[in-house]
Amino acid sequence: MSQPSYVIGHQQPDTDTIISAVAYARLKQAQGEDAAPARAGAINPETQFVLDRWEVEKPALLEDAAGERLALVDHNEHSQTVSGAREAEITDIVDHHRIGDVETSSPIFFRNEPVGSTATILTRLYDEADVEIDAQTAGLLLSGLLSDTVVLRSPTTTDTDRTVAERLADIADVDYETYGKELLQQKSKLGEKEPREMVLGDFKEFEFGSHDVGIGQIETVEPDTVLEQREAVLEAMDEVVAEREYAVLVLLVTDLLEEESTALVAGDHAETVEAGLDVTLTDREAFLPGVMSRKKQVVPPLEDAFQ
Repeated sequence: MSQPSYVIGHQQPDTDTIISAVAYARLKQAQGEDAAPARAGAINPETQFVLDRWEVEKPALLEDAAGERLALVDHNEHSQTVSGAREAEITDIVDHHRIGDVETSSPIFFRNEPVGSTATILTRLYDEADVEIDAQTAGLLLSGLLSDTVVLRSPTTTDTDRTVAERLADIADVDYETYGKELLQQKSKLGEKEPREMVLGDFKEFEFGSHDVGIGQIETVEPDTVLEQREAVLEAMDEVVAEREYAVLVLLVTDLLEEESTALVAGDHAETVEAGLDVTLTDREAFLPGVMSRKKQVVPPLEDAFQ
């Protein structure tokens, strides 16, 4: 009997990463594989709301993946993988981000599509495998899709996402706009968080040439909740930069209703951020009208600027 595998998303998991782990593990199980969902970090309030809404247990926390078999969802860069992933056997990758640096010693199943969420790709994989999507799984997949595309408002949203969202909402028997607004409210539960938690809550690390760069994002309908604590948040960012030796750390405070962001910046390469994003920082802050997507609107220009 082969060793069982864990299906796991990135560190600082968001809703798409958690539900993708659950949904892909279920697909594998339906195909006769021994797979279980896992997570690489704490569950955020929005994701907990989703799990409670659809009556699903949160995946087990995997603290060290060395020696395990892993299927990666919603990421494919070692800077974002669970601890020990370099010493694990990676069997599958399903993702919608840029192609990163995860290497394998033999061919694997690798599915990467330019869509708004990993949940969208997984819905297609269910169809291709001729595996029925039940109402609960549809609710989970819809949650990941709506969360990552900001209820189909993000510039990463494609026609495929819209078509899939309508279908999943029909199976789950919900109105996706109404349900999506509930998710947006959950994203805004920031008041009880410490500044460091805000910075690292939805956070990804990138290697741009020889530079390590951190990019965090806070999506909220109440941006003033964060910006009123600006000095404390910047202090927390400085601490993270010093601890992790980042060239720069950018935190996007994204207003989901106005569809715009404010960027806060820490580190010694602020001028590179200015060049990459075509902005001028004032007191380590810049306004980014129309910017909602870290993946599409921030990562590519910063990568170009650093390289």
